[in-house]
Amino acid sequence: MSIDFDTAVRLALYEEFVRTSSPPTAERLPTQMQRPADEVRGALERLAQGKAIVLQPESREVLMANPLCAVPTPFRVRTLERSLFGSCVWDGLGIMAMLGSDSVLDTSCACCGEAMTIQHRGGAILPAGVIHFAIPAKRWWENIVFT
Repeated sequence: MSIDFDTAVRLALYEEFVRTSSPPTAERLPTQMQRPADEVRGALERLAQGKAIVLQPESREVLMANPLCAVPTPFRVRTLERSLFGSCVWDGLGIMAMLGSDSVLDTSCACCGEAMTIQHRGGAILPAGVIHFAIPAKRWWENIVFT
């Protein structure tokens, strides 16, 4: 099976992100893929236009490769091997599903600030409370960084 170049860039990005808990830099990714920087940069820009990833406005480095976030947030997923951040509780749940291993999402109640943990054990989310999405999913991309 052959995959297109943008998909190959996206897969390399995810592999590095999950392995190291950080996305590869725009400088490192071409070296890692053994491809010219302008080709990789073009793929990153197309992936951002297609809403597969989010780039930093100034540096054009990867900020999010949904559900993963490159900066610490209030939605940390921990496993035995690593700790990763999501931009929201939905992304935290997505990280748990993506990893497919036992994990814990550390966050807090948006209303009162009380610490919350959501556990993923044996392929299932353990019942622990209610997750509320204040903004409908169809509106998330209106301002994906702050919703």
